[in-house]
Amino acid sequence: MNKMKKILLWGSGTFATLGAMTGVAGAVAIQKIPIFGGNWKELVAQLINWILIIMGIVAVLFLIYGGVVYLTAGGDAEKAGKGRVVITNAIIGIVIIAASFAIYQFVGSTLTNQNPADTEVNVDITQ
Repeated sequence: MNKMKKILLWGSGTFATLGAMTGVAGAVAIQKIPIFGGNWKELVAQLINWILIIMGIVAVLFLIYGGVVYLTAGGDAEKAGKGRVVITNAIIGIVIIAASFAIYQFVGSTLTNQNPADTEVNVDITQ
């Protein structure tokens, strides 16, 4: 399960970095960069949302897998222990994912003074 921890830590670090990049983009007023027909901030926000969703699904699947291993141990202490370790690591992964989302929300709202999940950007260029 050490591999799962590395994957989740790498994913949460990537998630936090992308969140900081989104906030910096809003703070520096990089509003319209033509990437796939949208702006840079929207692209990064969508990428972060997809990473979060995929990481959450993987963590829940590991939680289910650990539960199945634990329930089907049939008195075998080694299998039951393996199931408990998988469940524990999956819960740690879910906590890391939730913390990453909280950091993303905090960084985005602090740097841009708005909710980073809101991808709509209104720019007044008349001033």
